[in-house]
Amino acid sequence: MHLSLEQLTAFCAVASEKSFSAAARKLGKSQSALSIAVANLEIDFGVSLFDRSGRYPILTAHGQSLLRDAEAILHQCSSMENRANSLAAELESQVTIAIDETIPFQILNHNLAGFAEYFPPVDLNILHPSSQYIQQLIEQGDASLGIMCAGAHYPKNIHFKRLGNIAFANVVHRDHPLANLPQVNFEQLNQHRQLVYLPLLDKLPTSEYLSGTNQWRMASYLTLMNTLCAGMGWATVPKQLVLDLQLQEQLCELQLTSYPHTEWEVGVDLIWSSSERLGKAGSWLRDAFGLTPI
Repeated sequence: MHLSLEQLTAFCAVASEKSFSAAARKLGKSQSALSIAVANLEIDFGVSLFDRSGRYPILTAHGQSLLRDAEAILHQCSSMENRANSLAAELESQVTIAIDETIPFQILNHNLAGFAEYFPPVDLNILHPSSQYIQQLIEQGDASLGIMCAGAHYPKNIHFKRLGNIAFANVVHRDHPLANLPQVNFEQLNQHRQLVYLPLLDKLPTSEYLSGTNQWRMASYLTLMNTLCAGMGWATVPKQLVLDLQLQEQLCELQLTSYPHTEWEVGVDLIWSSSERLGKAGSWLRDAFGLTPI
């Protein structure tokens, strides 16, 4: 038996895309070449990996079992390749990182100071798109590293490391009517405008309960915080952001009747692509970010 990474890649791609034609497009190969690779793998294994009787290939019981092994082998090969690339890496002229503005940036300052000290000639580009676009930038190769609110599921070529969590609070300006209530229930919240940071609309916990009948949605925390301080509504915002902007005297946290002992948190992930070869500076920054708890 002589397995090849090309055969295993073809097998995993067909299983993922549930179509030989779609898998061929994804890998940039002809459908016939992909079909031959999978067929040869089945001959080597001595089992059928897919049931081809229907319109789309369906994994057999043997295929499901062997798929886990194939994915593990490809993942290990990718890790080995990344390690080898790091050892042989050259110093790049610039590094681009994408950081969601939800992330407390000052926590990363010591990493950037170290980067400046060790790699003075390397230019650094820092982007601040929302989390929904950071993964896209990484996949397209437009950014080498991303720090973002945790995604529900990453593609196999995206590696991640959980750095910690961001604590959120439901706040309002001290002159707002809700600020006078010792406890607030859902009905009372619904009577007032909710200010929403649009990129996190579906990421905040229990967002199905904490919502207002009237919402103003904003793509920038700067706009949201200014509107919040003008008393135009209530919002769920990072606690650290309130401290960073020194707004603790202007804003107060709402005490929710249904959640008296609840800490609202969203995970934070460092992500990078296995397809992107990092140079010495990018590898150093990835390792430094990976050791930084948030």
